Amino acid sequence: MEDLFSIWLMHAGVAAVLSAPIVFFGRRRVNWQMWALTDFVVPFIIWVCLMDSPLSVGKSLANLAEAFFVSLAVPVAALVRVAVGRAIDERICAGILLAALCCTAAMVFFIVPPLPE
Repeated sequence: MEDLFSIWLMHAGVAAVLSAPIVFFGRRRVNWQMWALTDFVVPFIIWVCLMDSPLSVGKSLANLAEAFFVSLAVPVAALVRVAVGRAIDERICAGILLAALCCTAAMVFFIVPPLPE
């Protein structure tokens, strides 16, 4: 469990460092809500559940690098949200982007083949 938390900290750290400038400079275009922090947690949980499922046959510790790819999607979602601005209802846009992040986590799991250790 501690290892999983460490992996999540690395995932969240990379995502936060890359997202921070986007959030800071886009703060006038978007009203960021606290629940948007779920972007750092929910996709990771989906990826972990898939890694723990019978679908992960053949995957090894080397596949833990997939979490890095999931963390790169978070700042991309923040950038899209700033680009869209208030053209779309902010709650709807945030929800769509959270769903897109979850789909990205699942796609990363299924696209990355089992890597040798």
